[in-house]
Amino acid sequence: MKKLMMMKMQGLKKPIDKFTKKIEKLDPGNGKFAEFMDIISSEMEDMAFNDVKKDKAGNIVGTIKGHSDKDAMVMVSHVDVMPEIRKKMEDFNDRGMARFKAGVISSLYAGALVKRCMLPLTGDLIVCCVPRHEYSDPGVKYLFDDFLKNRKDKIKGVMLCEPTAFNINLGHKGRMEYEIVVRGKLKRNFLENRGMNMLGTMFPLISELEKVSKELPNDMNMGRSDLRIKDVLYRGYSAGDEINEFRVVVDRVFVPDENGGAILNKAKTIAKKVYSSEPEVTVRTMLAKERFRTHTGLEMMSKKEFKPWIMEGHQPFATESLKCLTENGFRSRFGFWKKIVTEGSYTCAELKIPTIGFGAGDEDEIYTGDEKLNVRSIEKAVYGQALIVQRNIGMPFFGWSSDSI
Repeated sequence: MKKLMMMKMQGLKKPIDKFTKKIEKLDPGNGKFAEFMDIISSEMEDMAFNDVKKDKAGNIVGTIKGHSDKDAMVMVSHVDVMPEIRKKMEDFNDRGMARFKAGVISSLYAGALVKRCMLPLTGDLIVCCVPRHEYSDPGVKYLFDDFLKNRKDKIKGVMLCEPTAFNINLGHKGRMEYEIVVRGKLKRNFLENRGMNMLGTMFPLISELEKVSKELPNDMNMGRSDLRIKDVLYRGYSAGDEINEFRVVVDRVFVPDENGGAILNKAKTIAKKVYSSEPEVTVRTMLAKERFRTHTGLEMMSKKEFKPWIMEGHQPFATESLKCLTENGFRSRFGFWKKIVTEGSYTCAELKIPTIGFGAGDEDEIYTGDEKLNVRSIEKAVYGQALIVQRNIGMPFFGWSSDSI
């Protein structure tokens, strides 16, 4: 089987190179998102996937049929929805999500390699490309709650085609955006002591949050939690105003030992303490939400949260995937993402489906508009991902040679 797969892989190198060059410079922002997704759909059809669909959320789903509807395996890549907005963020290269195109290409051609090898599968291989926003992931939720809603309990595992440096990644930290809302009539002396301006009034709260950020927990595998003030909004900030309302928007990264609800409660406690001398002031915290319309016209509302998740290393889907890689020359090990977030926040943390990550590149290779993709690295990822598929849902061969397949 290894010999057959390597032979078929040689025949895919030119198409991979051609497709990589085609989408390398194409920015899905600036009104071209639908075009980008159509190119992916068209390539799946050209690679003879048994079925290719686009759902209402804009997910592209290609299926390679197996011998039954049991033990299906799902491969997930993503497309960033708003790159033009993120480019304006000065510190995006330090905090943004990893570039996605290598994962899109490798997942598509790993499916094509499985198809060309005529690998008999115990269940369907479902290759999905989902839209992802910076703080929310409605695409993958719609995918599993709609297209795959009747198959969740039959999915053997999910492979996330994100950069892992060819290791098997088993989880990452959570990320959420929340707001602290301070509302009421502030006393004149409170405002005057702070220069009668909005930033001066909010400084005590911001200062306390910055103190908290220096004492956040550290995870041995995933690194430190983080807190960043993203924005400060206001409506009225003088003693003459009937109501003063301030909103501090916080970008919070947190390790699995922390809890989203506890984070919000702690933020509320800090704000109440800061404004304890103001009896007419109320404080509340809330998880931010985003309302948007997909390029297919569907209106959606999504919480701005990616939950943290950890996959057990002893889970068979993880151990077999790692074993098949090392048996075929990969120097892979178990690892974790320390910066980026993935769809595992939903597939593993929410749905409890066994989930791993495997892909080309390193997570430090953050998306830039003029990125240069490493074709050789993508080819290696294609081969590795196909091996993982074969090991987990491939049927055993008895007496078959490459000539008889």
